[in-house]
Amino acid sequence: MQFRCESWRWRSLLWWLAVLVVVVQLKHHYSIATAADLEWVFRPLSLLLEWFSGYEFHRDSNYEWFSQAADVRLVKSCAGINFMLMSFMAYAWVIRPHHYLRADPLSWITSHLLLLCAAIIASWVTCLLANSLRIIVAMTVKNLAWETDAIGIGAAEFHRLIGMMTYVPILSLQVMLGNRGNTRDAFVAPALLYFLLLVVVPLLSGNASQHPALFMKQLLHISVLMAVLGSIYFICVHLPASKRHQSTPNPGE
Repeated sequence: MQFRCESWRWRSLLWWLAVLVVVVQLKHHYSIATAADLEWVFRPLSLLLEWFSGYEFHRDSNYEWFSQAADVRLVKSCAGINFMLMSFMAYAWVIRPHHYLRADPLSWITSHLLLLCAAIIASWVTCLLANSLRIIVAMTVKNLAWETDAIGIGAAEFHRLIGMMTYVPILSLQVMLGNRGNTRDAFVAPALLYFLLLVVVPLLSGNASQHPALFMKQLLHISVLMAVLGSIYFICVHLPASKRHQSTPNPGE
């Protein structure tokens, strides 16, 4: 029994080390990439936007995709790589090694390498779909001529808000479906993933000290996100569960 527990710990450690390698490599690739290097995201993303919105997209000499009719240009920040990383980590959490696995080491490594590749592909597809939805919502808001400055935020902040409102439910849905309806994890996972990627990583990489104003904005966004998710969980999940527990008659009474 002790050997099986130690084996599971080593397998779990190897799994998360592999996940960390993928995250670091993809994050590094994005940090130095040009628009041409992100063609694996922009080309399928432009096709999805064409299908969903009806606007045609074309690639210019800088490998940036744009739609003149929709007045939309897909620049590097539109790639959604940060969300892809969060989506990948959510999938990695769902398919993480469990105690009951008894496969021999070679079979386990082979199967989990395949699972790791599947998680990368799934996060790429999820990123494309979520990013398409985010951009279409932003295009709709622009077509409605909403004045974002009138509510005290600029266009960039409003786009970040649209992104958060799009990405958080999708991350929650990923975790909930993978964990068979575990509501608590579905609320905790998005906040934790945003905290890791937008707070912990900038602190470790030094970007927080190089861009303190941007880091403080991100910290404020994460704080608001955690407060909102915590309030929704408490009102919609914790309180009803407490009331059901209190209303259940005690067999000993």
